[in-house]
Amino acid sequence: IPLSGFGAYYGEQSKKGVDLARDEILKDNPELKLEVYYEDSQYNAKGGVDGYNKLRATVQPDAVITSASDVSMATKPLAVEDNILQMAIWASADKYASPDDLSFRTSIKSSIETAVTADFIKTKGFKKLGFIFVETDFGISFTATLKEALAKNESGVAVVGEEGYKLDTNDFRTSLLKLKQASPDAIYMIGPAAKYAIILKQANELGLKTQFLSLRSYEDPTILQIGSLAEGVVYTYPFDSESSNSENQKFVRLFREKYDTEPDAYAAEAYEGLRLVAVAFSNCGKNNDCIKNYLSSLKDYNSIFGEIKFDVNGDPDYPFFLKTVKDGKFVKL
Repeated sequence: IPLSGFGAYYGEQSKKGVDLARDEILKDNPELKLEVYYEDSQYNAKGGVDGYNKLRATVQPDAVITSASDVSMATKPLAVEDNILQMAIWASADKYASPDDLSFRTSIKSSIETAVTADFIKTKGFKKLGFIFVETDFGISFTATLKEALAKNESGVAVVGEEGYKLDTNDFRTSLLKLKQASPDAIYMIGPAAKYAIILKQANELGLKTQFLSLRSYEDPTILQIGSLAEGVVYTYPFDSESSNSENQKFVRLFREKYDTEPDAYAAEAYEGLRLVAVAFSNCGKNNDCIKNYLSSLKDYNSIFGEIKFDVNGDPDYPFFLKTVKDGKFVKL
């Protein structure tokens, strides 16, 4: 998980979720010999591979939890080679999916998430859409699947600009000027929140006034530091801390007690990720064929997000909803 760099907030929240799950698992299953080790992926594929290789050389893990699409996809061949369970968290790229192996995830595929955005765009009657996206598997997947969803829902939207950027980019003015000239009704941003903050500030400086859209990575306290410029952006999100789901209520209560703060989707996915790893090992020991079959046929497993079961590719499905920033707070629409 990223414990430094642009994804540090997401990694810190994930660590809180894993640590909380570990404490609860060991309290309920003291016989389970569960040890958790962390490596910093630095929010990039190379850092993820380096971290995995370090763990492989030092502790020889029986399972690995990976976060972010690029990291998860880069480490996947190594986990396959070692024939160990990989549980990806907040890793949404459709390309991560593959059948009949030990790769699973607690994240919903980007194609399911972007369908919610596409429906919002259609409802609003937007006809011209621009993209500004990080040039990684994460950004490319969300760009492609939103375009596919818009074609599928027959919204009649024209894509008037696609501006990619590298993760180390801090000057978006050229891309934003190109998009401004196309007069889009909305611009879909994909990347980490630290980049969104810069994009929104520079768009304001250039007089680019339009509806900005985004996804779960928008919900990061970093974005609130730009004040009113963060307001009104509409983004998709998978975790509702106010849900009446009993497992969700328990998680929220335990998280508040341990950390004196509210949990978010990153903590929730990580918490559920370790719980699923633990339940697989509790039922199967280190028998990997059993683990694969157990998780693939999982039924009646009540998670934070509701009942979870995996499809043939190890992918779950649960609903997304829309949120925005209002009066300096992240709120549901």
